[in-house]
Parts: sequence; C-alpha cells; structure tokens
Amino acid sequence: MKRLSNLWFVSIALVIATSTLGLSALAQEDITLNFTVWNYSLETIQDNIRIFEEQNPGIKVNLIDYAWPDYHDTIVLRFRSGTQTDIIYSGEDWLPEWASAGWLAPLEEIVPEVAQYKDKTASYAVNDMTFNGTLYGLSYYADLISFQFNANLLEENGIPVPQSWEDVRQAAESLQAAGIEKPFVYEYDQELPNFYSAFVAQVYGRGGQMFDGELNPVFNDPQSEAFKHLQWLQDMYADGLMALETHETKVVPAMNTGRHAFTVLFNYNLAALNNAATSALAGDFAMTPMPGDSHSTYGFAKFYAMTAEAAADPARREAAWKFIEFMGGGDYQVAKRWAIEKGLGFAQDPLFDDPDVQVAWSNWIDPADFKEQAQIAQNGTNTAFTGIWSAYFRPLLAKAIVGDASVQEVMDSGAEEWLSLRSQFLGY
Repeated sequence: MKRLSNLWFVSIALVIATSTLGLSALAQEDITLNFTVWNYSLETIQDNIRIFEEQNPGIKVNLIDYAWPDYHDTIVLRFRSGTQTDIIYSGEDWLPEWASAGWLAPLEEIVPEVAQYKDKTASYAVNDMTFNGTLYGLSYYADLISFQFNANLLEENGIPVPQSWEDVRQAAESLQAAGIEKPFVYEYDQELPNFYSAFVAQVYGRGGQMFDGELNPVFNDPQSEAFKHLQWLQDMYADGLMALETHETKVVPAMNTGRHAFTVLFNYNLAALNNAATSALAGDFAMTPMPGDSHSTYGFAKFYAMTAEAAADPARREAAWKFIEFMGGGDYQVAKRWAIEKGLGFAQDPLFDDPDVQVAWSNWIDPADFKEQAQIAQNGTNTAFTGIWSAYFRPLLAKAIVGDASVQEVMDSGAEEWLSLRSQFLGY
C-alpha cells in the first residue's frame, strides 16, 4: 500500500511537472507580435517572417499592412486607440513625433546591445534612427537622392559629366543647341514629401544647409546655397531647359525617350532606367555625386522600431527584439535579400562590399559610385514639426520654380512659418 501511495505521488508529480512545462511552452507559443508595414512586396516580408518563425519556435508574427499614403495616419490611430502594435516600419520624418508622444520605445536604452550596429551603419541612417541621442531601431531600407544622367547622350555630344550646377546648365545649353529640347527633367508635385527632399539634396550638393545648429532658417539669405539653387531652378524652367513631370514613374519613361539627359530622383530609379526588359536605353544611365562644392546629398532611412506597448512586457520585449535583430541586424541576410532581389538601398556598411550585392547591383549601377555617395550623404532636419512645415513649404517651392512667385517671397514666407512652428513646438 505504501508502495502504491508512493507511486501515486510520483505520478501526480509527473503530471504536474508535465502540465507546467506544457503551460510554459503554450505561453511561449502564445507570443504573437503584430508587425505593421506599408504594402510593398508583402510576399517577401511574409517569407522573411516564415524563416524567422522557423528559427524561433514559440514566436509568431502577424503581418498587418496599409497603403503608403495612409500609413502615417493609420499608425497614429492605432497608437491612440490602444490597438496592439508591437513592431512597425518607422521613418526619419515620423520618429520625432512618435517618440515625443511616447509611442515608440528607446531601443538603445532597453536593449543596449543594439548599439553594436551603429559603427556598421552609414552615419546619415544612424542619425535618422536617433532621437534625443538614443537609437530607436535598425534599418529596413535606406537610400539616397542622386543625380542621374544619360551617359551615352553626353558622350555622343562630347560633354563631360557635370561637377557643378553651372556645369549642368552649360551642358543643358549645349544639348539644347544639339536638338535636345529640354535636357533636364524634374519631378514636380507639391503633394510629394520627396519634392522637398530632392530640393534639399541639391542644396547639400552645393555645400549648403536649410537650417543652422540652433534650428534657425538660413535658406532665405540671398547668399545661401538654398536661395541660389531655387533661383537656378527657376531660371532653368524660365529658359526652357527643364521639363516637369508629376512623378518618378513618369520621369523614368521620359528619360527613356532620349529627350532628356539629367534628372534628380531616388537612387533606386536607376534600376528601372537600366532594366533591359522595360527600358529601351538600358545601360545608358548612371549616377554621379550630386553636383556642387561638397557633392553631398540627402540620405534617409526607414527602420524597424519597437512600440512602448511591446517594451512594457518583458516576454514581448524579448521577442520583439529578436525579430528586429533578425530583420535589420545579425548577418544582414534580410537587408541583403532586399538589395539583391528588389534593388532596395541599404545603410549597412558590410553590404557595400558584399560580392553578391556587387554582382547584382552591377547590372544597373556602379556599386562604387553608390558607396562613395552614401559615405558623404546627410540626413534631413527632423523635428516634430518638420512634416507640418514641409507641407506648407512645398506649394511655395512649386510656385517659385515655375515663376509664379519670387524666390525671395517664397523663402521669406517659409522662414516665417518655420519660426512660428518652432516657437509653438519648442518654445523659442
């Protein structure tokens, strides 16, 4: 009887132990992370999630996507409504707003090991992912705005690759005399945030800035490079040297007609320009460092960020960090995949010299040119009110380019609005 009693207690102990282990495993499997993205290449994201889940049993990732034009406002609604959101695609232009509101977790403070990736990432991207001195994420995608040109067209007409904006003007005049009606084609749409970013990229190329270190506007000074460049754009349009198209998807086919030699676009458009399957002039196009004294340009980063909600729970925080590191860190296999399969830009330094990336990219760009430009790129001036101000300034910029307003009027109005917003948000 005593033996049976002992066996009974042993059995009960085993059942309890097994149940406890089962509950622990179940709890682990029950960690489901909500990952929100904009709806680009969802099949690739889903496959990356599949690989992560295979390597991390017990963590599931639920993908939620929104259209790009609706993304910012929808994410804000999710935050305000308390809808479970664990990891998101964030961006340089949203970080100050979302971090100030307490919606995003300061990743470097809660996961100090993320700092190891700083020295392996282009400086402009690190700056874009940093708020109040703290890194908030790891890069998903990073790119540059670059100066792109038809190398064959220049060679045929004996024109050297422009090094300054004065060179661009002279080359355009020479090409026009040779029968190219409007050698420079420009993306022109005041609704697009990149309409402003492209202007900043050109100012950076000249060696200029829009603001000083105290966030004072400097662009309304007639001696500033920003002022000079807006005047340059206005003159190019007025003199019939520049054509306008409303979107990059129209600029690319316009360049493919051979009627234009120069443009300024997100760098990934070179892949489309040099795609033999769709481009009649594939192989003719190249990039060169942005014209000007510094040859710098605008670089930006989109990144994986953890929400404050996810960070508040230790188990969810650990799972979210594993996912972020898998997607944006580690050996950079996910970023490498995006670069090779989709031609997406990147900020992870090791990938610049990765043989597989170089082979894939050499079909449409000289990887050394991209690396050189990335090393001297700068991020934008990101504040909680930059987006609001940009929406105000872009229509003014558009008016100035086509001559509906003077450069001085536009720049003064933009500076006045900036100072007003700075006072509202920062108190000075």
